[in-house]
Amino acid sequence: MKNYPFPGIYRLTKKSEFQRVYEGGKAVRSQAFTLIHLKGEEDKPARLGITIPRKFGKAVRRNRMKRLLREAFRLQRSYLTSGEEIVIHVQRGAEDLSFKEVYDELASLLKRAELIRVCKD
Repeated sequence: MKNYPFPGIYRLTKKSEFQRVYEGGKAVRSQAFTLIHLKGEEDKPARLGITIPRKFGKAVRRNRMKRLLREAFRLQRSYLTSGEEIVIHVQRGAEDLSFKEVYDELASLLKRAELIRVCKD
């Protein structure tokens, strides 16, 4: 089985990092998620933080959604502008989404937030 890592350099982990994004970031909303983003240091990669309220469900459901979001982010990471700090807040009602729906929803939010780099030939 292949290993597809999601190392710590791509994660927001500290409370102060989340607060900085919440206080200074711009929000884009959809039915299932709220994406909040803030421009960070240009020479660092885009980083992701995920928040899910306990009302979303038990730990198994919350962890599954985190895994789906991390994988969708990992697959789109190469298209993101560098230095962006992103927090995704999961809304209730998103628990039944498949991976494809999560991937498409995240791609749509990233495009609406203008975080996708345009390739120039």
